[in-house]
Amino acid sequence: MDLGICKRCGEFEGKCECGKGEVLIKSEDRKKVSKFLSGLLRHFARDFGITLNEEGWAELNDVLKVLKERYGVGRKQIELIVKFDPKKRFEIKNGRIRARYGHSIEVKTDWSEEGEIPKKLYHATSHKNLSSILKLGLLPMKRLEVHMCSSPREAIEVGKRHSSNPVLLEIDAEGLMKRGIKVRKKGKVYTADFVPPEFLRVVEKSSFDRNSPNPAKGY
Repeated sequence: MDLGICKRCGEFEGKCECGKGEVLIKSEDRKKVSKFLSGLLRHFARDFGITLNEEGWAELNDVLKVLKERYGVGRKQIELIVKFDPKKRFEIKNGRIRARYGHSIEVKTDWSEEGEIPKKLYHATSHKNLSSILKLGLLPMKRLEVHMCSSPREAIEVGKRHSSNPVLLEIDAEGLMKRGIKVRKKGKVYTADFVPPEFLRVVEKSSFDRNSPNPAKGY
């Protein structure tokens, strides 16, 4: 959706209530900038002369220079993209910006936000990966952390990026934490360094369709 600002309604996504707001960035451009910003802060900052500190923070002004040259956007557009990002992928603080999760480059990932960790979390994967995951557990692979969602449907939507018919896994997050494996809250995503196979179980599709997950195998 479009992003903009209105003197009467304030910052808005889509349309402002009074209909007189100014759109600062169109939906299509928002998607392009968001995708590039994710890659820049997660994977290839160095390629564009951006320095990330050990916690993944970059100077906002440095990032703005790159985005201005590449997409013609300014500070307000980026602030709106960060504020209204549905997955809460970014944060801006004290003149700096970072991706909250998803890094492949070396940064510290052991921080977390305040908030209760659900007893159950979810992850979706392709069928071809299932046997390996049930044997070895969930591994970060090319990223630094395993990503998990708080709801089955969110996990399925993420999984569809890699498979048209992903398999849903339920994760015993409470058991993980009792084992001493830290589960971290980062925006709308939850992360862990590793999920052993004994904390995983497959959710049958028929059960998921009824919104009542029922394990086919696992813990």
